[in-house]
Amino acid sequence: MPDPQIQKLLIVQDRDVELLKIEQELKRIPIERQNLEAKVIAERENIEVAQKTLREKEVRRSELDAEVKAQEAAVNRFRTQQLEVKKNDEYRALTQQIDQAEEAISDLEEAEIALMLEIDLEQEKFKLEKVSIESRIKELNRLTDVLAEREREMQASLLQARNLASEVREGVDSNYLEHYERVKKLTKRAPFVVPIVDHKCGGCHLRVSNEVSRGAMISGEPHFCDQCARLVYA
Repeated sequence: MPDPQIQKLLIVQDRDVELLKIEQELKRIPIERQNLEAKVIAERENIEVAQKTLREKEVRRSELDAEVKAQEAAVNRFRTQQLEVKKNDEYRALTQQIDQAEEAISDLEEAEIALMLEIDLEQEKFKLEKVSIESRIKELNRLTDVLAEREREMQASLLQARNLASEVREGVDSNYLEHYERVKKLTKRAPFVVPIVDHKCGGCHLRVSNEVSRGAMISGEPHFCDQCARLVYA
C-alpha cells in the first residue's frame, strides 16, 4: 500500500498538472491573438493593394486624357498658324504636324478606351475580392472575440485551479512537500511522483537500484529515482 503522504502528493500532482495545463493554454492565447491580428492586417493590405492598382489605372487614364487634350490644342494651334503662313513649304510642314498630332490623338484614344475597359474589369474584380476579403476579416474578428471569451474563462479557471492546488497542499507533511517542490523544479515536466514498475521508474522508465526499489516499499520517508530524481513509490 502506498505511503499515505505519497497518496496526498499524487492528489497535489493532479491539481498541479491541471493548473499547468491552464497556464500553458493561457500562454498560447496571446500568440493565437497575434496570428489572427496578423491575418486581419494581411487581408486589409490585400484591399489596399487592389485599390492602389485601380488608382494607378485611373491616374494613367487621366494622363492619357490630358495628353489627348494637349494634342488637340496643338492641332488647333497648327491650324491657326496655317491661316497666317504665306509659304507653301511652311503650310505643308504645319499640315504634317497636324497629321502627326491627329495620329497621336487616335493612338491615345485607343489606349484610353482599352484602359477604361481594363478599369471596368478591375472594378468588378475588386468588388468581388473586397466582399470575399471582408467576409474573411469578419470571421477572423469573430475568432478573436471567441479567443477573448476563452481567455476570460481560462483566467477564472486559473484562479480556481490555484486555490485547489493550494488547498490540497494543506494536509501534506512539510518534508514530503518540500521534496516534491524540489523535484518539480528539477524535472520541469510532470509526472513528479511515479510508481516503480518491474524495477523501473514510471517517469524516466530506467531501472532503479535495488536499494531504491526496496526503500520505495517503506512508508514514512520520501524516496527518489536514482536516475531522474523523481519521487517514487511501490
